[in-house]
Amino acid sequence: FRMYAPEVDPDIFKKVVDTMHTFELSMEDYMDIKNALLAALRSGLKLKRRDKSSVKMYPSYVTKMPTGEECGQYLALDLGGTNFRVCLVTLSGKREPPIVEQRTHAIPIEKMRGTGAELFDYLAINMYEFLRLRGLLEREFHLGFTYSFPCEQAGLNTSFHVRWTKGFSASGVVGRNVADLLQKSIDKTGAKVKCVAVVNDTVGTLAACSLEDKRCAVGLIVGTGSNAAYLEDIGKVELITARKISGELSEDAVGKATSVVINMEWGAFGDYGELDYYRTEYDELLDKESIVPGKQKFEKMCSGMYLGEIVRLVLLDLIGQGVLFQGHVPERLSSRDSFHTKYITETERDPPHLLYSTLYMLTEDLLVPTVTPQDSRIVRYVCEVVASRAAHLTGAGIAAVLEHIKRPEVSIGIDGSLYKLHPRFRERMTDILDKLLPPTIRFRLRLSEDGSGKGAAAIAAVVSS
Repeated sequence: FRMYAPEVDPDIFKKVVDTMHTFELSMEDYMDIKNALLAALRSGLKLKRRDKSSVKMYPSYVTKMPTGEECGQYLALDLGGTNFRVCLVTLSGKREPPIVEQRTHAIPIEKMRGTGAELFDYLAINMYEFLRLRGLLEREFHLGFTYSFPCEQAGLNTSFHVRWTKGFSASGVVGRNVADLLQKSIDKTGAKVKCVAVVNDTVGTLAACSLEDKRCAVGLIVGTGSNAAYLEDIGKVELITARKISGELSEDAVGKATSVVINMEWGAFGDYGELDYYRTEYDELLDKESIVPGKQKFEKMCSGMYLGEIVRLVLLDLIGQGVLFQGHVPERLSSRDSFHTKYITETERDPPHLLYSTLYMLTEDLLVPTVTPQDSRIVRYVCEVVASRAAHLTGAGIAAVLEHIKRPEVSIGIDGSLYKLHPRFRERMTDILDKLLPPTIRFRLRLSEDGSGKGAAAIAAVVSS
């Protein structure tokens, strides 16, 4: 990382570099983090050790990946964050990209924080409208429901909500089967739609990538949240073996399947202290002030929901040290979450010698009254260091998964706004993967857009066929 003189005073530069020093981890650190995640992942697969692992390794009960030969029309409903989508997906069966018609709706705050019934009714009513506008109310559809909150799945269509994340807190949902909640709300509208699968967005991303690439074995989301899913040998998943033996899992639930997709929920890695050594004072402050203190610690270091806030906390410290904005806190920067992660993406789009996006963002979005070239330079540097750490941590996570599954050639399907929009996220991830993995493993990062729509519908198609 460089700050280009003559715009930055050397003494000030030194203060900034010293402040950011705790974010810059060594290759040895990343190797240790990869190994710690690998240990947590393996513990999460063991029945007796699962309680002691921060990475819960939820089986998705998706035992067959789409092959690209599926055909027909399917619905997908995607609830993953502050927006939700209804998709009508047409699969041709010829390994061509599916045709997707969709509508996106914002979720009003009162629905996110009201009752569960209101939230699911809101989803169902919008789906009903989507079908009505297309004259499809008389047709029967199978639906794949992408539900991107931690769930304990007991079958493809039985998924018990564990806890809310991402600012949701609707009552009466924890511990309930979300497929039932959705089906009840759909039945109230009279639409002829049957929910046949509940999938996590990472599982959907993996499925969407599989439609076009049969080597795909890992799905990754780097957006508001951070999480991964991958294809595991079913014999290694002790939870499934135990549930088969106890008769809790019917034979047809997994049949003669040899593999199953695991939703890792790796955002919670670090919740048992595994990352404490690497966390900075800013990570700790962010965690304390978050909706879920002490939870999702890995996610808080590398996902879009939190990176902007980490940068804001660093900038406030630098202002306090008198090295930024002449020591004055701009009014807008004093409120939580006011520095959006998209600002990080914008600053890094600037060429090194011309920081016009950074200057525009500071003066127009954050209304900083006077911004010197030195200020722009410092903000850009802070953004770069925080975003680099996020990409490197994500890469270390993927390295752990690839080392575990030991496939000589593997594609990783990736979706999420941070990965898609940040100009250097992919490059930094690739760089660290090259350094952490043995040369025997060949990997490919593939943008797998719309896993939660295409992927969920493709899974519904696999289930239905």
